[in-house]
Amino acid sequence: MEATTAPVGIPAVLHPRAAEFTRAGARALERRIGLLYLGTGVALVAAMGVLGVLMRLDQATVVGISQAWFYRLMTLHGAGMLTGLLVAMMGALWYVLRETVPLRAGRMLAAYALIAAGALAVVVATLPGGFAGGWTFLPPLPFYPAGQWSTWSEAAFLAGMGAVGLGFGVFCVDVVEQATARHGGLAGTLGLRFLLGRDAEPPPPQAVAATVVAIDGLAAASAGMAILAGLLCRTYDAGVAFDALVAKNLVYFFGHTAANLVIYLAAGALYVLVPRYAGRPYATTKVFVAGWMGSFAFILTAYSHHLYMDFVQPEWAQVTSSIVSYAALLPVAVITIYSMTMLVWGSRYRWTLASTLLYVGFAGWAIGGVGAVIDSVIPFNFRLHNTVWVVAHFHTYLMLAVVVWALAFLAHLLEWDSDRTVSARSRAATVGLLLAGGYGLTGTWFLAGALGVPRRYALQPAGTSGYSLAGSVFALVFALGFLLFLIQVAPLARTAWERRGERRGPGPEAAEPARPAERRVPLETGLQLAVGTAVAVVAVAAFTPQVRDAAEAGAGWHHLAHSGQFLLGGALGLVLGSLPAVSRRLGDRSSLGLSAVLAAPAAMMLVMIPRVYESLEAHPAEHALFHAGMAALGLVAGLGATRLGPVAGRLTLALAVAMTVLYAAAVTGGGG
Repeated sequence: MEATTAPVGIPAVLHPRAAEFTRAGARALERRIGLLYLGTGVALVAAMGVLGVLMRLDQATVVGISQAWFYRLMTLHGAGMLTGLLVAMMGALWYVLRETVPLRAGRMLAAYALIAAGALAVVVATLPGGFAGGWTFLPPLPFYPAGQWSTWSEAAFLAGMGAVGLGFGVFCVDVVEQATARHGGLAGTLGLRFLLGRDAEPPPPQAVAATVVAIDGLAAASAGMAILAGLLCRTYDAGVAFDALVAKNLVYFFGHTAANLVIYLAAGALYVLVPRYAGRPYATTKVFVAGWMGSFAFILTAYSHHLYMDFVQPEWAQVTSSIVSYAALLPVAVITIYSMTMLVWGSRYRWTLASTLLYVGFAGWAIGGVGAVIDSVIPFNFRLHNTVWVVAHFHTYLMLAVVVWALAFLAHLLEWDSDRTVSARSRAATVGLLLAGGYGLTGTWFLAGALGVPRRYALQPAGTSGYSLAGSVFALVFALGFLLFLIQVAPLARTAWERRGERRGPGPEAAEPARPAERRVPLETGLQLAVGTAVAVVAVAAFTPQVRDAAEAGAGWHHLAHSGQFLLGGALGLVLGSLPAVSRRLGDRSSLGLSAVLAAPAAMMLVMIPRVYESLEAHPAEHALFHAGMAALGLVAGLGATRLGPVAGRLTLALAVAMTVLYAAAVTGGGG
């Protein structure tokens, strides 16, 4: 093992100048939650990797797996791998962000419980339950099992994916609420006031990145919850039907955006971790802010390049997707990859196991991103999109960037706590195996994809099993590197455990970031209260006879009328909860408020089905009470949103209403 000297307060494995801008020691709470998320994520990634190798060996005809089991494993592999990487990077961002933003440990534990429960439900649904509809759960496939799975497994899988989305949503709400409270509202937290010259001091880069990820993540989770609620309704009411194009847009908006956000979560952590080894702080600049504002929009709009072959997709959406898919590469390449490599250049970078993995991960992001941009070029897309080329590009930036960074984060924590790193020879062997295996595996997919080998098929075209065999060998090389990594860090973990009682850095009172002193509400001024009241007055129209009669034209219009009733209750709750007297009575119940704003729209969507409301239409009084219940759920959501502060409160209520509108657009059949 290598060890050198460094100033008191930071480990010797870090750059000596890191002491100038690095807090001397993370509190035990931050390390424990970071390790909880990271350990769970890495374990899940390893398990899903084993399933991936089995599928590749089956396609190489080395092992024999039935087609039914192949598609079960494919479904579990996709959902589980994405969940594992999401969990690991949530832990990394929590660890670096909580130094400056008072994120709540209780919310992180609640998010963890939801995600763990969701992951368990997915495992049960796929392995014993047999669900094999793909992790994207694109309707109507989940409801045509061909005798391979039952209704309960459909429901378990959909509920599990919903729980994962809810857990991520809890994390995102906490980031938005606490970061905007700390840095002076949304414009201050995103650096917009700094960009316009109104603030002299910008927020730290990890706060900007985390806030962008959190808002985009909430938008994606809202779309996912809308379509998942509709699909769950279909499992217990066969009368529910869907607008196929809207449903597909919602599925891919949720799935693509969530998968994309994993790497942006990692970016927020990189802005803190890489400087510790380079000895140079990473500063928020105006170019940095402008780049992240571009990514803010690009992350949300790039998904539709998955829909080029849907000829009924509006042309403007296809054009926008094409432009955005190109443009999305610029902030990534210029703002993060280029600037971080320039941070390392000439810095006398401290090369350890963690810092080496951090650095080589940039190549995986760049190469995988270029593969994605090539696929988004329309003439290439027609040739490549339904081939394993797509498997190649997303495995490149997930395996060789995000997985590598997850290992780097684990190594960083252990190097910090043990004040040691591994030998240069061991480091070279570990990194060499990971890179050779990873790029060899994805290289076989790139080549096979260029030749037209299709994706998502258990059986490969005749004469192509050699690509699968070569890929299997490279996957085993990557697995060997993964195992060698664990062997190399085990002594560091043992040393860290032995030193667990030692206290580093300042005391708890100095390490704990101060909480915002004043609780604020979403509507603070007379004008804001007037606007909220005006929205409620307009939404009263949802109860008028004219709207009720028009809603009988179809289920979609009926659901839209329910959305208007929910909006009425939500706006009224936001106004009432923002009044000083009412706010004082409600108190600082932010966790209860968050539960209300998440549960109310979900409950509303789950009862908006013919089986529930058609029987009420013959009884006017009961039907009226049902509509009043829609408004009451909105009132609960509105009151809950007022406990989340100005930015998070308005945002979560707006997305709650948006969920019900998206549900109305997607769930169009089943009665009036």
